[in-house]
Amino acid sequence: MHRRSRFALSAGRAVAHGLTPSPLKEITMTTKQEKSSKPAAFIFGTRPENITAPVKFLSVTGAFVDIPCQFKYRTRKEFSALWDKLAKPLGADQIQPEDFSFARLADRGLRHAAESTLEFLSDWPLEIELNVDNIVRLFDEEPAAQEAFWNTYRLASNEGRLGN
Repeated sequence: MHRRSRFALSAGRAVAHGLTPSPLKEITMTTKQEKSSKPAAFIFGTRPENITAPVKFLSVTGAFVDIPCQFKYRTRKEFSALWDKLAKPLGADQIQPEDFSFARLADRGLRHAAESTLEFLSDWPLEIELNVDNIVRLFDEEPAAQEAFWNTYRLASNEGRLGN
């Protein structure tokens, strides 16, 4: 809010200060009190526990899936540390050639993806419990879901959202 004030110099004072007398001028001033009464646009240290974002993907049946999920909030530094943790290799080099199996590799990959997802997913509105086994089943039956969950979290964490 601005306070409008009218300042005028008398003709005698204006001439004494070497100024030419002029008509009244309107000057707009904002006081410190008025500036401080505005709410801060941003306050450091206030952070949400969770952020909400819709996970969208195309189902194997051709239907569009849209699941509004709650994700754990992380700062950019915290997110980067999580990404470092999740990007560590599974240790495929530790599998002996005689023990190699694509099925075993898929099982390990799905379980790792599900455990990783629980590092950042805090809630979903599905009627099934949020746990490793159910996420493994979801990722196994809906291959596009795994990437959709990660990409949604990555974008929501690093780019934020417009609107409510």
